[in-house]
Amino acid sequence: MSIETQTSPRRSPVFTTKQAAEYVGLKPQTLRFMKWEGTGPVVFKQGRLNVYYPADLDAWLAARLIEG
Repeated sequence: MSIETQTSPRRSPVFTTKQAAEYVGLKPQTLRFMKWEGTGPVVFKQGRLNVYYPADLDAWLAARLIEG
């Protein structure tokens, strides 16, 4: 019996709010406000910290693209 492990994009290191904001080109306070508003990227709690996976940030950025 073998157990296959699925590769998940969420296996990468996580970003803090400050690092995530820099990654997406926003100020940390803007990212916090968007979290409160429910319009920001997916966020997880790790202890008392809010953390972001790069794959979730990339997906959020891709969803915000406007074709013109």
